[in-house]
Amino acid sequence: MRCYIIDDELPAIRIIEKHIAQIPDLILVGKATNPLAAIEEIKKITPDVVFLDISMDEMNGLEVASFISKNTKVVFCTAYSEFALNSYDFEAVDYLVKPIGFARFLKAIDKVKKLQNIEPQNDNIFKHDYVFVKTEQRGKLIKINFDELDYVEAMSNYIAYHCGAKKTLCYQTLKDAEDKLPANTFIRVHKSYIVAIKQIIAIENNEISLKNVSTKIPIGINYKELFLKKMNK
Repeated sequence: MRCYIIDDELPAIRIIEKHIAQIPDLILVGKATNPLAAIEEIKKITPDVVFLDISMDEMNGLEVASFISKNTKVVFCTAYSEFALNSYDFEAVDYLVKPIGFARFLKAIDKVKKLQNIEPQNDNIFKHDYVFVKTEQRGKLIKINFDELDYVEAMSNYIAYHCGAKKTLCYQTLKDAEDKLPANTFIRVHKSYIVAIKQIIAIENNEISLKNVSTKIPIGINYKELFLKKMNK
């Protein structure tokens, strides 16, 4: 699903960018702080959904929404909850109040997908229970069995697959690893860590203890809400 962000504040754009980056079947096709420029670009690229701030200096989000095609869904994002009722006059799919947490963002995405008849990617179905990864040694592939994997760690330009005391370095991003691991058994808990859910034995003081390793895994503030929600289920 193709996403576009309009907000006159860069920090607000970055938060939504991070949320989009965590969902494999979303792609960011554009962003803008200037609503007038955004309208012209949206007409050309016709994204599936626009995340639109309401309170902007040049042109408010309600005015911008009137120029957006009905084929593109609108999710309003603002710090002012009093705009909520007005937003539905423009057939907005959802209304997100800043600061926007990841769990709440996911709910908005689900609403858009239902309206667009987009089937979410089933990340829980995998043909194999392992993955081959390229190591730092050129031309060499290592088999990583999901049952043996405790956690994955970002390390500068590499990531490390930790299986007990064994560590396999691989030249790829943590996002690449996240896309390859089954979402029902692994979860991103920090910008630098993915953990195997079945290996978790304790959660305390924003840290995770795992069964086979002594390393404590930190829980990132941007991942905490979704992680705890999944653990409670």
